[in-house]
Amino acid sequence: MEGVQDVGDPIKLCQKYFNQGADEIILLDTVASLYQRIELPEIISELVKDIFIPICAGGGINSCQSAESLFRAGADKICINTSAIENPRLLAELSKEFGAQSIVLQVDARFIKGEWRIFSNSGRDMSAIELPSWLGIAQEAGVGEILITSIEKDGTGRGPDYPLIEIVKKYATVPIIYGGGISNSKHICAVFKNKQINAISLASFLHIDNTNIINIKSDLKNMSIVVREEIEQ
Repeated sequence: MEGVQDVGDPIKLCQKYFNQGADEIILLDTVASLYQRIELPEIISELVKDIFIPICAGGGINSCQSAESLFRAGADKICINTSAIENPRLLAELSKEFGAQSIVLQVDARFIKGEWRIFSNSGRDMSAIELPSWLGIAQEAGVGEILITSIEKDGTGRGPDYPLIEIVKKYATVPIIYGGGISNSKHICAVFKNKQINAISLASFLHIDNTNIINIKSDLKNMSIVVREEIEQ
């Protein structure tokens, strides 16, 4: 998950994707935990003035207080990875305080030496926890969704990580959002053929290729995939 590129103003990009019919906006500060910072509230406060779809925000959340700053700014859900790995009890605290429906577990995973391992700090640091075990711990603690990203596929455009999808499906009982490796509508369709995958997260496919969400949804409809109809702006 290296090679981060500056692709533009996040507020302008989010507004563009909202106008194109995105179903949800996911904002992740990828170095927040590394630098011990919470800087998304200002961006979220600006976004909610013109964007009327759910906003999920993550990065640097290490307490109920830091999560509350994102909710107060206008986030509908928060996404947590690094601090949860360091302190799994935090998941239960967040779920109890804000409700499971608003807590998304972010999982960055990679297959290494015969094991699916999870990583913290945006894929920089490998943990000692195996993916199936972590999914069980997090769901028991009360997370409401899982955002799973394939480190191996992220940013490559070489297609989804199907083995990762299968292992997550096997152990997850909450809604699953998949991201990593997607570069065309056929990739999205193939993932949605897995009935347990509830949503697709897109990043570089939109940011770099400048793909239009309207066209993606049209393609998916033609492939018999049910998508949310565009809302009146």
